[in-house]
Amino acid sequence: MAQHDRRGGDSGRRDWAGLIDTAISESDAVLSAFDVSTEQWVQRPWRAIRERAIEIATWIDATRGGRPAGAAVGLIGDPGPDLVAAVHASWLSGSAVSILPGPVRGADDARWAVGTAARFAGIGVDIVLGSGPHLEALIAVDCALHIEHVDLVGVGIDTGAHRPVGLIGDAPAILQGTAGSTGDPKTAVLTADAVAKNTAALVDRLRLDAADDIGLSWLPLYHDMGLTFLVAGMYTGIPLWIAPNSAFAASPFRWPQWLTDSSATITAAPNFAYDIVGRYGRLLAGADLSRLRVALSGGEPIDPDAFDRFLAHASAVGFDPSAATPAYGMAESVCAVTVPAPAEGARYDAVSVRGDDGTTIERRYPLLGEPLEGMEIRVVASDVEVPAIDGRDVGGVEIRGTSMMSGYLGHPPVQPGDWFPTGDLGYLVDGRLVICGRAKEIVIVAGRNLFPVEIERAAAGVDGVRRGGVVAVSRGSGRPGLVVVAETRTSPAELPRLRAAVMSAVASDCGVVPTDVVFTAPGSVPRTTSGKLRRLATRELVESGAWAWA
Repeated sequence: MAQHDRRGGDSGRRDWAGLIDTAISESDAVLSAFDVSTEQWVQRPWRAIRERAIEIATWIDATRGGRPAGAAVGLIGDPGPDLVAAVHASWLSGSAVSILPGPVRGADDARWAVGTAARFAGIGVDIVLGSGPHLEALIAVDCALHIEHVDLVGVGIDTGAHRPVGLIGDAPAILQGTAGSTGDPKTAVLTADAVAKNTAALVDRLRLDAADDIGLSWLPLYHDMGLTFLVAGMYTGIPLWIAPNSAFAASPFRWPQWLTDSSATITAAPNFAYDIVGRYGRLLAGADLSRLRVALSGGEPIDPDAFDRFLAHASAVGFDPSAATPAYGMAESVCAVTVPAPAEGARYDAVSVRGDDGTTIERRYPLLGEPLEGMEIRVVASDVEVPAIDGRDVGGVEIRGTSMMSGYLGHPPVQPGDWFPTGDLGYLVDGRLVICGRAKEIVIVAGRNLFPVEIERAAAGVDGVRRGGVVAVSRGSGRPGLVVVAETRTSPAELPRLRAAVMSAVASDCGVVPTDVVFTAPGSVPRTTSGKLRRLATRELVESGAWAWA
């Protein structure tokens, strides 16, 4: 931890842009960015990224014509060297940065562009920098935004007169979109102090060291986990390999190959990525994961069986199971809230979930670690009835501390010291957090309250059902009861057999029988831009009749 200590422990009191500037100017390491057009890694020393950031920051200042800092800079596109430099350039110019996703597959580019431009303008962005084929659609939108190709701006500009504005204390550093799985899209305002404190605490917990560690991530920068991975790499000046999430999606087993090629010691991914690797573990042949000491899993509920399957296959190619690091976080706290210490490995709490009729179901929930320095967590009585777990006090999870947002843009501020209700249900075991589900997503069947993820995992275990594409909801209108929506490529003639198998699996594992099983095409279940299932939106589709029993 020499890198963090050298810059001082009270990082939140210093200029955030200055902290990053010092780290990358003193680093001898290299940023490697995967170019999907050439299928090659583009490498730039961190010092070159800094020089490019100063060019872009100088251009930003000139484009604004001397107007005082305050507006935000919007970014869009794949995480190439210029886009990474633009993140730091935004901070050097005294601006918060907001990163939004490109269009999803099948979307109309023109319609996406109009909506994205409006969203940028609505959160106070005045300049948008980006890359990729979709940027032209954004440039074509008739709006007041100044939109440019990030690789073209400021090239060769005279930077001699540039004076960094920087970001200190309560100045916004990141405007983070947070659609979540149940709520309307909001924008969390993350101050320089909060970003600095969360980054420093995460670096300390994971013991990142520029002398020994190498990071690799394909997580999107518009997601809090992807942006935090990048920021932690900049903060420590470690060698960092980043790839677009589209490159992972096109070929998931590039991930272990990238880990092998980079000799990465730290990586991060949501549960579904570990699930994919575990299900097709034979394809790991030839990989070498022996250097990994931290493999973070977060962003969505962790399936213990799927994670164990990954560990079994990965161990055969050198992965140390103690590197498994299931964690918990949210955009409203910059990113990380609880993280296990290195080498704890994946640990589970084996419990009995008790129904109103006295029946019990045995379950395992991951222990997600203790709070980071500066953060606190508590469990309070929930305002919804929750499933009873023997020996555990399940309730609503609330958090507070130094990493918290100042509030949602356009909403009342979050006061320092106030407890923030996360909307998650869980409990504590020896100070370590366990998450069971979301309060708004509890499924009620014949008077029983169930966590939907348990039903979804049972259904997803049936051959023919697409894992990661199952949603369990309570239908209150029409024919009331439990409805399981499942993505599948199974032929219509085979659907009755598949339906019977799903109903049997849910009945066997969860003690309830679905009223309906609705099958739909892969990719059609509503998701957030980060891939989380939107259960409430799915329930609305079911209750509206858009998805009927078929």
